[in-house]
Order: sequence, then C-alpha cells, then structure tokens
Amino acid sequence: MGADVIKVEPLQGDFSRHWDAHVHGQSSYFTWLSRRKRSIALNLREPEQRAIFDRLLESSDVLVFNLAVAAAERAGLTPERLTADHPRLITCQISGYGRVGRSRHRRAYDMMLQAETGALALTGDDAGPVRIGVSLADIGTGLYALSLILAALYERTRTGQGRFVDISMFEAMTEFAAPNLTAYANAGIKHARHRSRHHAIVPYGVFPCQGGHIAIAVEQDAEWLRFCHEVIRRPDLAAREDLAHNQQRLERRPEVEGEVEREFALHPASEWQSRLEAAGIAFGIINGIEAVWGHAVEEDLQLHSTVIFADGFKAQVPRSAAERAFGRIGPGRLPDVDQHRAEILDEIGLGPHSSTDEG
Repeated sequence: MGADVIKVEPLQGDFSRHWDAHVHGQSSYFTWLSRRKRSIALNLREPEQRAIFDRLLESSDVLVFNLAVAAAERAGLTPERLTADHPRLITCQISGYGRVGRSRHRRAYDMMLQAETGALALTGDDAGPVRIGVSLADIGTGLYALSLILAALYERTRTGQGRFVDISMFEAMTEFAAPNLTAYANAGIKHARHRSRHHAIVPYGVFPCQGGHIAIAVEQDAEWLRFCHEVIRRPDLAAREDLAHNQQRLERRPEVEGEVEREFALHPASEWQSRLEAAGIAFGIINGIEAVWGHAVEEDLQLHSTVIFADGFKAQVPRSAAERAFGRIGPGRLPDVDQHRAEILDEIGLGPHSSTDEG
C-alpha cells in the first residue's frame, strides 16, 4: 500500500528465510512475504540495540509483533509500557490464544489452530479430519490484524491516540467457523463433516463428471430452477414442491446429490462448464497450482509480479491485491539480513551521517 515497512530480525536472520530454498536459495514463504520491506537486525536484550529499537518506535505509526507472550513481556512490549512511552503508536500483538487467560503461554502454529477451532472437525470425511491445504490460520489472522490496524489508524485521526490491538489466531479462526458456532449455540446443531460438499447448501460442492470433476454452487431457489431446466435438463426435479427450497433439498441431500451425480457422469467438464455459464450458475474448475499461475484472470488482472534480490537476481511472485489496488506495479526488492542498517540509523539520528541539528 506504500508504507515503509522495517523488518526487525534477530542477528542470524528470520528463521523462515530458510524453510525451503525454492527461490534463489531463500524460502518461498519469506520471498512472498518480505518484498518491499527493509531489514535491520537487532538483539533486543542488548541495551544499545534496544535503544535503537525504541528510537525506531518514536517515528513509527505501527508496531506488529508475534513473539511468544512471555517473551514479549520480558522485552517490555506490553500495553502499559508502549502506551505510556508512545501514546500515538498503533501496536498489534499477534498470539496463538491471546495475551491473557489459561492458554496464553501455549505454542501455536497454523495446523494446531485449525484443530482447536473446529476447522479440521469440519473438513474431511468418515475416515477422519483433513488439514486445509493452505495456512488458513496464519494468513487469516494476518488479514484480520490488518483490518484492525487500519481501523485503529483511522480512529487516531479523530482521537489523536494510538491503540494496543491484541489479536489471537484462535479468535480469527473462530470467525471462519462463526456460522457453525452460532448454529450450535442457539439450536445445538453440529453439522456433519462432508468431504467435498457444503454443510448447509444443496447442491453445492465438487461433483465427478467424465474425465474429471467440477465445483458448482446453487445457493438460491431461483438458481435451482435454472439449474434443473437449463443445466441438467431435468424439469421433473424443478417441478417437485418438496425440493423447492434449500432447507428441503438439505433434508433430502442423498437424493438430490445422487440425481446431480448421475447427470454429471454423462458428460465431460467442458460440456458442464458451457451449460453452467450459459445459465448463470456459479462453477469452478478444479485447477492445479500450475493452472492457477497460468489462469486467464492472472493475466487479465496482471497478477504476476517480480521480486529483486540484493544481488540483482529476479524471481517471480504473485502480485497482491494491495499492490494492484495501490498501483504498486514495479518490482519489489527482497532485503538481505540487516541490509538497511546504515540508512535506517541515519534516518533516526543514530548514524554517522545523521544531522546533529536538534532543530
């Protein structure tokens, strides 16, 4: 979005730099997340380097960290201290289970939170739960943190005061399960696990067809009529009053999905894609990663971007929605560990070239 983001790394560098070596010796995770940032390496246990960190906070709008709760407290990264020392600062602490409560000290990683918040219980089949194929807890919490940070920045324009935002991976993930939690809290409903179908909408999910699979979604009753008449060409199903509403189709799930499966088995995905598109019914092709990278939408929205390493090597990365929205077309640069120390120290008045003029 155009912000100047300074990544404070340990002296040996962020461990995620070397989770894999798929991009010029660096990990794909780090390359994806760290372009356009600057790097300074600090040991916050050493007074001189902690002073540099504190000086950085004086000129910063936002501090984001995900240290373990106890480690953050030892480092003095608490609401009381940060609010007192930097009253305009927006601080966002990301933790697994929150900075207070009985689980505050538990170690937390993506799959653990998928397990704890019901995501795994809702994903899979009769053989058992299945991990969601992307790091939903990590990415979802990051996006949730971003929205809270932006709201706090907006609030500061009215109040002049910063805010300490405490966001846990647990509560971010329960937002994803909120409809299920609401159904249980109010009616004791525990939806059954469906491997590739929606738990509350029928027909909605992945269906086999000749030579492959296709995903469809029939959310509205009017869509059900178009689906029956124009897609599977079964006016007899459209005429049935006991299938007119989603709740009725949900109660008759085996029958409805069985009819759809029988029809879909008669033709290849290309035929169903043509019919679904003509009828205005939502569908999705089951793409592999290689097809996603070469997708027409990737080309139309210009979603391929470039990152430049410190040694000049150029690698490809997905262009983010934020980069597209804010016109960040040029390539991002990936920092080496501590690459920007000198210029950052100069900017905050602690470098050899800093101005000594207090005015």
